[in-house]
This record gives sequence, structure tokens and C-alpha cells, in this order.
Amino acid sequence: MQIAIIPVNPALIKGAHMRLRATGIYQGEITRDLSEVVTWAADQPFVARIDANGEVTGVGEGVAQVSASYEGVKGNTAVTVHPPALLTITVSPNPSSLPAGESEPFTAKATFSDGSSADLTPSATWTSSESTIASISSSGTATARAIGTTTITATSGSVSGSASLTVIPAVMVAMSIMPSSLSIPLGTSSQLQAVATMSDGTQQSITGPVAWQASPPAVATITVQGTVTGVGKGVAQVSASYQTFAAGITVTVGPPALVSIAVSPNPFSLPLGESQQFTATGTFSDKSVQDLTHAATWASSAPTIATVNPAGTAIAGEIGTTSISATLGSVSGYASLTVNPAAVTGLNIVPATLSVVLGSSRQLQAIATMSDGSTKNMTATVTWGVAQPEIARISSHGMATAMQIGSTTIFAQNSGVTASAGLTVIPLMALNYFDRASATQTGIDAKIRLVNPGVSAGDICAMVYVFDQSQELNECCGCRISDSGLRTLSLLRDLTANPLTGKKPNGGSIKVVPSDPAQNPQCDPGSLAPTGEIVGWETHPQVSGGTSQITETSFDEVPLGSIEAAVLVNECGFVEKLGSGKGICSCGTGD
Repeated sequence: MQIAIIPVNPALIKGAHMRLRATGIYQGEITRDLSEVVTWAADQPFVARIDANGEVTGVGEGVAQVSASYEGVKGNTAVTVHPPALLTITVSPNPSSLPAGESEPFTAKATFSDGSSADLTPSATWTSSESTIASISSSGTATARAIGTTTITATSGSVSGSASLTVIPAVMVAMSIMPSSLSIPLGTSSQLQAVATMSDGTQQSITGPVAWQASPPAVATITVQGTVTGVGKGVAQVSASYQTFAAGITVTVGPPALVSIAVSPNPFSLPLGESQQFTATGTFSDKSVQDLTHAATWASSAPTIATVNPAGTAIAGEIGTTSISATLGSVSGYASLTVNPAAVTGLNIVPATLSVVLGSSRQLQAIATMSDGSTKNMTATVTWGVAQPEIARISSHGMATAMQIGSTTIFAQNSGVTASAGLTVIPLMALNYFDRASATQTGIDAKIRLVNPGVSAGDICAMVYVFDQSQELNECCGCRISDSGLRTLSLLRDLTANPLTGKKPNGGSIKVVPSDPAQNPQCDPGSLAPTGEIVGWETHPQVSGGTSQITETSFDEVPLGSIEAAVLVNECGFVEKLGSGKGICSCGTGD
């Protein structure tokens, strides 16, 4: 008899089991199952073990001889034990959720046929069913990419294990303050922003309640909204906290900064050729103001219209509009300047002083000096005026007419500029000659008629002064003539009858000066207050070819100068004082 073990030379993996069977082979090829009666044995129990029922178990890798013995007969077979088989892979964590942008390591745990387990994480092949949602590295680290769900799989050979991974929205992982450092001028404010760094690497402003703090408060203050204000020069620390996160920055507060420049005057109009001083006033971040006129850089946008010097003085060059700017650093201020046609800057009356004979007229001219240096005759466009219209009148075109003895001022005005001229009204003196010799020879008296034409209202004194052919005063007298009245005087009886010397002149001249009786009620020719006008005529008897004839001439009206008036008064006063009645003429008839 022989014993055969079936299967012959079996192979199994470590930890696996196999049932062997023992078959007895007898002569005549008769077989019998001896599995239940044989004695089973393995020569290397650390490779394979077999129990009494023929159940062989792989214990360790290698080859063991397994025998079945019965009634002194033994059958053998070689049992080969291979390494244990991988049965399952467990991927963990499972399930898992991961914020976008974050990473998480997965592990792969293998369970083998021998009941053992092993970490397959480094050796497994890792895949993600949705790599756009989460990717996974060869070492099993998953990185969340986008919100969604994916399956993470670890594979070894033909065995795989999986875990579910859900990518949720990114979460805050860090906090910062923007800007990361800050320098601000004294008095200015700047907005700080608390920024969250998210798990996906993005940054976003924190909209929740951020707790702000600034220290020391004497340098900087900060609002609950994160607006920091420099209140004192120095360095301050500003911090922000939100939930479990915190951040801080350094804020440096420097000198106040120039915020704006105001240029004045603005707007302004300037006549051609004139200049204007502009000023630049700077307002600083701490609300202080400062005159920057001499510190700023001045410019004109149209230099042909107006130039501006470094001190801010603009000079008008041509008609138009330009912008005057003052700049300091990066800050500028502007003023609008319009250049108008040349304006009147000075005004003169030509002549500046004049004397006008009573009743006559004189043309005056108004000459303007313009802002561009030119001159212009503005006689017809100025406004004329006179200080004492009773002494002189002035027409709208500058014609001055003497109305009354005295002095006054003539004015001309244009564009707020005024000029003046002095006008003196010179009194008139009536003058004629006389020929007493002809009157005596012919026996025909010469008549002198003096009329008050009413130029001055009321009575008038006719101050009569009679001079001989040597221009020496012979007689003087004062005769009152009523308004529009007439007085007739005799040459022989009134004017030459009582000469100072007692010697009657053969001829000479008669001078008549109108005078104000209000100042000299007695009409004393030794005192004059020249005024008004007297018109006179005189008859002249003449002998020609043995016959006599009478002619008539009017008195000439000539200016009475102040020197001559003084001479008349002085000489007549001498006659009145020393003549003992001599040298005083009489006034004839009429009023």
C-alpha cells in the first residue's frame, strides 16, 4: 500500500488554510480515503502547521514537508508557503471635510490574509475622482481646490480602498492690517483695513466687528471703523483683533502736510499795462494756515496775456484771460485773471491853472494817462464839474465860462480818477480916451454914458479913474448905477473939472472898474471889490477943416490885473487923503 497526499505539492499564502487529503493506494489500484485515520505531521512547523484533520496553515514563508502516516506507511508532499495576500485597504479619515486651500494627509491601512495589517500610505497609488475639487499627492496628502465632493482612493495591486472628501468654503487662517506700515502728516487721517488670509491663499476684508486700538493716544487715535488720525508727532502702535486672530502695525505721525493753496484775489480783472500782487495762502493738514506767497512757485498759463514774477506780481500784457498758479511741492492753487483794455490811471486838466476875463470862455482839455503808459484825450467823455458854479460854468465838453469875479476849481472825473484845475475870473475894466482940448475949443461937451447891463444882480459901483496925457491920476470917484441903469457924466463938468493939480488936462484916458457895493456901500474908489460888468460909450467933439463934428466910441473892456487894481486904489486913496477935496470927480446924472 502507498499513501498519496492530495493535492500534490500544494502552495498557499501565509495565513491561509488548506485541507489536505490522504489516499491509500492498494494493489489492483484500489484507493481508500485515509484522511480521517492518518497521522499528519509537518517537518517545519514555523513554515506550515497541520492539524489532525489535515488542515494545513501557512505560518511562514518557505517550504515544509507534510506527511501522512498510517500503519507504518507514510506519504509526503511539499507545501510551499508564499507571503500573505492583501485582502483590504482602509483609507482614513473617512469621510472628511476640508476647507478650500487647505491640505490633509490620508492613510492607507492594509489587512493581509494572515490577519496582519500594514501602512501602505507611502507605497499605495493615490487618486482623486475629481482632481479639480481636490488633488492628492503620491504620498497621500490631499489639497482642497474647489468646493465639492471627491473620492480619494489608495490602490495596491488589485486591491483598492476609498474615502469621501468634501471641500468646504475657505476659512480664515491669518489676519493682517493694510497697509503694513503707515506714515501720515499731523492732522490727517487714513483708513486702515483688517484683512483675512483665507485657507485658499486669497485675502479678503474683514467685515465683522474688528476691535481697533492705538497707543499712545497722544500720537494717534483710531475709530471703530479703523480710521487712524495723527494728533501728535511721534510713533504709535495700532492693533486689530478679530475672533482669535490679531495683527499690528506701526504708524508714524510727521509734520503737518500742505493740503491746499488759495490764490487771491480770485477772480480778478486788470487793465492792460497794470500790475496786481497775488497772495498764496496754504492750508495744512492740522488746519493751520500760512502765507506761502514768497515760498510758492508762480506761473501764468498764458504769459502773453499776463506774466507773473517770483513774488506773485502779475503784469497785464494783452487783452484776454489767463490762470495764475502758485505751486509748492505737489499742491497748486489757481486764480483767474482777465486783462481788460487799458484803464485810466491818471487824469490832468490842461491848462492846470488859468485866468479868464469875466464873461469870456475858455476851452479846457482832459488828458488821461492810461494803464499801458499811453495818453488819451478824454475831454468829451469825462464828467466836468465846478466847485463854485456862481463864479464859472463848465460845459459837458470842457468849455469854461467866467460868470463872476473870483476863483474856483474845475473838476474832471472818469473811472474814479479825478483831476482839477484852478480858474480865476479876472474883472473887466472899461477904458476910453478923452480929448478935453477939442471939447473946449468946439464948445461941445463930451458925454460919457455908463450902463449896468445886469451881469451881476443889483446895483453896481462904477469906480471912475481919470488920467491925463502923462498917465497921472487927476481925479477919481465912485458912482452907483442900479440894475440895468444908466448914468451920464460930463467930461468937462464931472470928470475934468476938479483935477488934483488944479491944471485941467488936455486929454488922457478914463478907466471905469465895476465894483460890488455890498462890500463898499459908499462906492469909495479908494477901495475895490471888482465884480460884474459896465458897458460905456463916449462922444468926442472934433475940429477938422474948420468945422466941428461929433463921433462916438464905445469903451473897451480890458482885463483888470491885480497889480493895476492895487495901483488904482492906492493912487485914488492918496488923492482922497491929500487932495483936500481936489481930485474928486462928480457922477453926473442918472442912477
